[in-house]
Amino acid sequence: MSDLETEIAAEYGVEIDTAAAGIDEPWNTDRGGIEVINAASEGLGRIVSWLGLALMVTFVADVLFRKFGDSISWANDLGYFLYSLHFVLGAAFTLKRNGHIRTDFVYRNWPAQRQALTDAIVYAFFFIPSLTAALWVSTGKGKKSFELREEVITSNSGLPLWILKVALPVGLFMWLLQSISELVKSIRAVREGEWR
Repeated sequence: MSDLETEIAAEYGVEIDTAAAGIDEPWNTDRGGIEVINAASEGLGRIVSWLGLALMVTFVADVLFRKFGDSISWANDLGYFLYSLHFVLGAAFTLKRNGHIRTDFVYRNWPAQRQALTDAIVYAFFFIPSLTAALWVSTGKGKKSFELREEVITSNSGLPLWILKVALPVGLFMWLLQSISELVKSIRAVREGEWR
């Protein structure tokens, strides 16, 4: 909900239950002024989420064909293919939504400032440098694979492997941008003593 909508609601005396509206969720607020990165991660994540449906249809079709006839030879490869795209291109969205697995049984009890300092250190010294190195390596490999129009050679499906190798640097780039956004949010929380 935008500030304008909140102002209009207040003008008419309407109280908004932020928890019910989902406004209190950290991904629905600007916690660092990086709106463009956050919007790009959110948009890509929503688009990529449809790959989950395609993945399900692929596996259900394969199971049905195996049950009533011959197996679809390419279904297993396509399943791995779609899952890989889903994972790589959805990583930034997952980070934005704070959905990556973390061992937070201690972290969640810390005050916001300590959480933010820990996050800032991890992003600045570990996460961002690792993603930068992975992006650098994968870009060269993706470019070469695209030029060769590389295909899957471990089966007779002939799926274009170069699509995965090009999607990897794209996903890593978006993940890197979202990590920078999260770093900015963490630094802001360290300064202000609370998550916004």
